[in-house]
Amino acid sequence: MSRTKETRPTTDSSNPPGELSAGKKRLFTVVMWLLPLLFFGLLEGGLRLGGYGADYPLFVDAPGAPGRIMPSRDVANRYFARNASVPTPNPDYFLRDKPDGTIRIVAQGGSSTAGFPYYRGAAFPQVLGERIRQAYPDREVEVVNTAMAAVNSYTLLDLADEIIEVKPDVVVIYAGHNEFYGALGAASTESLGRSPGLVRTYLGLRAFRTVQLVRQLAGQIAGAFAPSRPTGRPPSGTLMARMIGEQSVPMDGEIYEAGRQQFASNLDRLLATYRDAGIPVYISTLGSNERDQRPFITEVSAGADSTALYTAIEEGQAQLRAGDSTAAVVSLERAVALDASAADAQYALGQAYLAVGQMDGARAAFIRARDLDALRFRAPTEFNAIIRETAERHGATVVEGEAAFREASDDGIVGFEVMLEHLHPNLEGYSVLADAFYDEIIEDALFGASPRPTPPGRVVRRVTPMDSLAGRLRVAQLTESWPYRPGEEQPVELDSARTPPAVVRLTERVMGGENWLAAADELVQAYTQMGRTDEARATLEAIAQAYPFLPEAWSDLAALELTEANLAGAPSTRASALYEQALRRDANHFPALSMLGAIRLQAGDRSTAIGLLERARAVSPASPQVLYNLAGAYMLEGRRADAIPLAQQLVQMEPGNATYQVFLGQLQQSAGQ
Repeated sequence: MSRTKETRPTTDSSNPPGELSAGKKRLFTVVMWLLPLLFFGLLEGGLRLGGYGADYPLFVDAPGAPGRIMPSRDVANRYFARNASVPTPNPDYFLRDKPDGTIRIVAQGGSSTAGFPYYRGAAFPQVLGERIRQAYPDREVEVVNTAMAAVNSYTLLDLADEIIEVKPDVVVIYAGHNEFYGALGAASTESLGRSPGLVRTYLGLRAFRTVQLVRQLAGQIAGAFAPSRPTGRPPSGTLMARMIGEQSVPMDGEIYEAGRQQFASNLDRLLATYRDAGIPVYISTLGSNERDQRPFITEVSAGADSTALYTAIEEGQAQLRAGDSTAAVVSLERAVALDASAADAQYALGQAYLAVGQMDGARAAFIRARDLDALRFRAPTEFNAIIRETAERHGATVVEGEAAFREASDDGIVGFEVMLEHLHPNLEGYSVLADAFYDEIIEDALFGASPRPTPPGRVVRRVTPMDSLAGRLRVAQLTESWPYRPGEEQPVELDSARTPPAVVRLTERVMGGENWLAAADELVQAYTQMGRTDEARATLEAIAQAYPFLPEAWSDLAALELTEANLAGAPSTRASALYEQALRRDANHFPALSMLGAIRLQAGDRSTAIGLLERARAVSPASPQVLYNLAGAYMLEGRRADAIPLAQQLVQMEPGNATYQVFLGQLQQSAGQ
């Protein structure tokens, strides 16, 4: 019996059963990588097609001003996911295409750079720009203030590339107070963690709608599972309060160190970015209220006897109130010995040293109290060291703003002489800071040698009565709630003689979001009707500073000056200069052509007057005033043949006007008609 030989299938020993070939493995790997990319690509495309999210550019077209752009009022949406109301920068208009010879100043920072609580003409970049404008009158000066409340170095760094694109001649920076609680800060409700690299990566990817969706969902989930007011969080009545995620940030703690590293890292990258772009940077050290602002939060050291500590503090304060300053020093030095890191003890000791005239000791104690304040609204001394070291490393110029504040304060201790509350400068303080920047820029001859001498910031600043009142009201709102204590409020008591109802009404409208320029124009009219020329002038000057490209801003101010000069019987030199400014903005601006022609005619410069009046007539052929002045100028020049048709046109326009009838008759008689 024969056996049939079994045939076995052959196998490839290099590819065992159940395994994919090398080519299929590569294909499978590629597909596995492509699937999530395809998913996110489809999600991203769907979100964009559905209109979700936005790019939020820094600069957008300025409404009603072709060829000009301005900081976007929506740009802060890049950084805020949990706050429905976000801060906005000042609406500074400037030309998209920078003309040759223009000086363009771009400012970066937080609320102090934005000019809180006055904004606009009070902000130190605007005061600085006005001094530079007067120092170099033949050059156009543009000030672009990108600063916003509640932002920190993450925002400054994120905006740098877009600022470079608009070709600034200089970037001025005053920032650091918001480092802990500002958007994306280490202790902020808007925080994404304490890794600067992670936060910067997020900002780099934020333009993707998928990233925006994830951030929004994360914020909503965090809000849904959080208690109504998390432990350690303050009442959320103000933006300042709403930004606080970790209320207490003791010095040398983990969060403090994260904030310090965040500031140093971002500032290093920011200044390197501007250095590589060849843009000069002037960055100021930070000042805050030391003498007149007690620490907000004191943390007692572990192991310290808090009962003995506060007993010594209260004893020393009672002795101060009783006038026994020497005994108070002894009690408060004992308190500091019990816990040298207690901010309240250091602050009370500073008050005692001040009372006995120990100014160096007082200054040191007040600074120490500010640095130890665990509510990190005021930047610690260490931040100024970081500013100086980083600026030196990257060739930026340090402006010693803190030293300027000290020089303007009693005994060299920063207080209410230059500050409104804990850290925002008052009008004097903003002028002091602007002057500090100005002095450094002029010393470096950044815009050329031999500038014209200019008055200090307090003289050139332009703040309307409306903005001044708004500032007082905003500070009153700020100080009536947390973290201020009873007795620290700054209520506003209105004097109807100094602040008429029209000003109050317009101020409230502007604070409610109404257009500032329209309100300012209405304010001018109100003051003019009341005969209060100084206030009307201050408002017109503020308008011209805020919107220097508007010829009406200059001609309206010139008209006021001309009226005042005529009433005083004085030459209208300033009015002429202002009308010239209007013509620089618009060579066919009729009010400037007409009035400047009349001024030149009155001054005996008939040739120039005729040229201006002929241009005015070309713009408005039927203006009786222009026709009358031009006919008179022709007559004085002996050009009766040119004057008579104009006089005839006037009579035809107003047959009952006796002045025109007489004028025509005189011309015809002198011409022998």
